[in-house]
Amino acid sequence: MDKREYEEQWPGLPINYLIVASDDYIVFLDHENDIDWKTSDEFDARELTSEDKNKYFAVKNEIDSAETIAINHIDDKVVIAFKRQLGEALVRVFEGEYENASNMVKLAQDYILKRNIEQSRYMFLMSCGSTTLIAILVSVLFWLFRGSIISIIGNTVFYVALASLCGSIGALLSVILRTGKTTLDYNASKKLHIIEGVSRIIAGIISGLIVAVSIKTGIILPIFTKIESTNIAMLLGGLVAGASERFAPSIISKLDGVNNSKSNKKQ
Repeated sequence: MDKREYEEQWPGLPINYLIVASDDYIVFLDHENDIDWKTSDEFDARELTSEDKNKYFAVKNEIDSAETIAINHIDDKVVIAFKRQLGEALVRVFEGEYENASNMVKLAQDYILKRNIEQSRYMFLMSCGSTTLIAILVSVLFWLFRGSIISIIGNTVFYVALASLCGSIGALLSVILRTGKTTLDYNASKKLHIIEGVSRIIAGIISGLIVAVSIKTGIILPIFTKIESTNIAMLLGGLVAGASERFAPSIISKLDGVNNSKSNKKQ
């Protein structure tokens, strides 16, 4: 049925995307990309067996449930492709092909779940990348004006701060290497994805800070304090600490052990 024919057969419908139109029914997406349909009186008057009724409503429920899957921040073309598959499943229901309809619903669900996961990863990585870029720009400014900054805050604080910023690069590297393994909740809002990405990089910066201070004080890698290469060691340590979630916690445990041993000696 071409456009002129279905407009005459089914006038006044808010059709944004036509899926199927026939003399018995029309299935389409409305202007909000929701699945809509209309059936003829003759089609509604048909008799279905009890078994067919059960299958009809079972698959119809599957379609309704699939349509409630979150599609936040998804491109309209992807949404239309997803809803079109569900619309095709509804057509199969109207034609009495319940098994094919159910299979189509499963394919549509699998399709949109994969697109949702892709979008979640994109938002998460963009958040991590943007935060790291800010840290890198701050690091560059620190280095360009290091003479003035060192004269104000001192050499040690300068390199500790620079090492902590290096932790952001390590954290981003860790995130990139784990892409595909990290489980993200695609139902979460864009704001939560941004917060999680920023928090990962901030955690790397904090880890870099802890490791840099530990190296400077000789708690870890004391050899560098003896050969006076602590600045380079702090920068590398900050980078590694940002990439490793276990490095900084292990140092904290070591610090706790040192404090406990000192307390025991005093007693």
